[in-house]
Amino acid sequence: MSTETLSPEHQATIEEVGNLFAESGFGTPEVFAVAPGRVNVIGEHIDYNGGLVLPAAIDRWVHVAIRRRDDALVRLVSAQAPGKVEEFLASDDLAPQGNNWSNYIKGVVTGLKKAGFEVPGFEAAVISTVPVGGGLSSSAALEAVFGKAILTLLGEEMDGLDLAKLCQKAEHDFAGVPCGLMDQAAVILCEEGKLLMLDCVDDSFQHAPFEDPDWGLLIINSCVSHELSDGGYAVRRDGCHAAAKILGVETLREIDPAKLDEALAHPDLTEDMKRYVRHAVTEIARTLETVEALGQRDYALAGELLNASHASLRDDYRVSCPELDFIAKLAQAQEGVAGCRMTGGGFGGSAIALVRRDCVASLTALIESRYEAEFGIEPKIFETRPMGGTRAWKA
Repeated sequence: MSTETLSPEHQATIEEVGNLFAESGFGTPEVFAVAPGRVNVIGEHIDYNGGLVLPAAIDRWVHVAIRRRDDALVRLVSAQAPGKVEEFLASDDLAPQGNNWSNYIKGVVTGLKKAGFEVPGFEAAVISTVPVGGGLSSSAALEAVFGKAILTLLGEEMDGLDLAKLCQKAEHDFAGVPCGLMDQAAVILCEEGKLLMLDCVDDSFQHAPFEDPDWGLLIINSCVSHELSDGGYAVRRDGCHAAAKILGVETLREIDPAKLDEALAHPDLTEDMKRYVRHAVTEIARTLETVEALGQRDYALAGELLNASHASLRDDYRVSCPELDFIAKLAQAQEGVAGCRMTGGGFGGSAIALVRRDCVASLTALIESRYEAEFGIEPKIFETRPMGGTRAWKA
């Protein structure tokens, strides 16, 4: 791939990251690579319940320029941290240090070495347009883009799912985040014009079509993050696992939606567990129905399913917040909006809306004015469509 085959946005940013590379004293790049962020269209808090998730890669990207060194030294610069150079030795037995973005790259280098690749020292420059803290997987994109870039630098390849698992382990071990596979799989495996339906039991996947010139996805970043999220996540995950044990199943995926009421009547389930079970079982069913609805371009039904997902996350799983509820309710009431729900782990972050494209500008303006008037916060809003995943090429 050459820069001539890239979209104008990519071409401009690739030139920019190449300039950053040169200005940092690194010379001329050998390889360029790009990785997208991702948004989960539906299938929330069910990855650890053996469910199905439906993410899309979005047109916000991490761009990297990289060149091999003759020694083991790794030198990293980022436009998001101007004037700073991160350094470590690829030959070392690496460990995370503090809350540093280079930890993600250390994790990927470690994973590649364990997979049998001889990773040399290298110099790299990074520019990212993936919002940090908006639930759009900026960390997974960073891991994926370096994994792909280093492999291309070596003239090697790796199966996409295997690379996703390597990047997931990097996040576990070097960022301390016990994430599922969805984020890394989405940013690596997605195809343009398609969503990725990932089975969280066996990691199998298929691409589900969603390509319509009249409809798109609107990402609305609330720009808030509530501190209870870490503890809240663990409580719910543990509650789901405890409920599954009580109900005699490996995961809540095994509960037939037609027998949900019977399961909820189990006397040993707490009230919290009942709400978690109800969300998980119905959300898995909604994910399957959404794939079918979007494939048939039945946007009214798909929107109803997104709205039902938000209600379940708000009322049963209780991971929403006033800001996300405000955005969802406002968007759901507007002309040209099929549906809107919170996306991601919750307690803040972003919402996603299925919107007719001729209504995007008016909806954006309305949410910006009403949200800022209500909360004194300016939301970050952009339209997207399903994009292709991570790729790299020789400069």
